[in-house]
Amino acid sequence: MRLPDDLSPGSGCSAASRLSLAALAWPAFAVTVLLGVLCCGVYPLGIWAISQTVFSGRANGSFVQRDGTPASTPAEAVGSTLLAQGFAAPHYFHPRPSSAGAGYDAANSGGSNLGPLSDKLLNGLTQKDGAGVEKLAFDGIRLRVLHYALENDIQFSTSIPLDVFKDSAGNLDDVKLVKAFPHAGDPPEKKPLLVSNFSTPIPGDAVTASGSGLDPHIRPANAAIQKNRVAAARGVRPEAIQQLIDQHTQGPDFGVLGDPRVNVLTLNLALDAAFPITGRK
Repeated sequence: MRLPDDLSPGSGCSAASRLSLAALAWPAFAVTVLLGVLCCGVYPLGIWAISQTVFSGRANGSFVQRDGTPASTPAEAVGSTLLAQGFAAPHYFHPRPSSAGAGYDAANSGGSNLGPLSDKLLNGLTQKDGAGVEKLAFDGIRLRVLHYALENDIQFSTSIPLDVFKDSAGNLDDVKLVKAFPHAGDPPEKKPLLVSNFSTPIPGDAVTASGSGLDPHIRPANAAIQKNRVAAARGVRPEAIQQLIDQHTQGPDFGVLGDPRVNVLTLNLALDAAFPITGRK
């Protein structure tokens, strides 16, 4: 079959194709440049301008100063309301446990990745260091529960007297405690250390870490249990501490999303402002 003259070889089809390709390439290139300018320049700049104008504090990391007001620079800040810190002194409220790095490491956010039936998660783990000294490698929920109860004067019973696990200075030895808990693979003749009959239920957020390890909030019930310890350490009435807890309790977002919560950092800063500790460094 004979091809039409305009489609036969040498008819100039290649020149027309080159012309059509050049005509299509220019609009494609122009659109790419235009979208690049809009999406990579104008849009981010606009979002940045809006955020700096409407809520600059949140846009810059939610840093706060010691008086609780937003910090203009990180150098002025004592922390961020978005990140937990490891408060451990008795005159402060304590945050949730953390598995972020060595604990509360904002550069190493993460959980323990241990399952709910993990012996390590429930009972803790010890291991020997380079010098052969046994150290606590992971505290575990049982140890956290025990310390939380002791710190907050919650009554409980044990299968073995705790005096057995004290060191020469009279302090509980966490290594001895973890080894005494019921571990998988223990010999049948072992009598494990069991802790039960708590006078006050232990809040779950007091002894479990969040997925990020940096959750800055605790539940109001957790804060309420800690208030007596904080009040005694600061020499004030528990009712005064409860008022601060109520003032710093946030409800669910939009009234339905999440649970009531208390930001530990802002609550502790409010404590320092209302009931300062004399001689605190």
